[in-house]
Amino acid sequence: MRSWLRWSAVLCLSLMLWTVVAESSHTHPTQIDAVSCSICLAAHSASPAVSTVHGTPVFVAVELFQEEEVVAKARFDSSDRGIRGPPSTL
Repeated sequence: MRSWLRWSAVLCLSLMLWTVVAESSHTHPTQIDAVSCSICLAAHSASPAVSTVHGTPVFVAVELFQEEEVVAKARFDSSDRGIRGPPSTL
């Protein structure tokens, strides 16, 4: 790898590292200073706003359940005809 390419990659990574450290560790003495800070403004503008609406559930009886007796109808399967019993022992 060429040395200038390696050094430019190291430079970019170190700039990213210092930017992350600076953004995450900076503080403001007052809330007014935090409002005018461009770093804080950019960081908080990307965060989604929390808005939830919870509806109240409505429970209504739709219909009375009536149980019906179910009878299975037997049917003759064509594959049952070709099956023979076990061999008899003598």
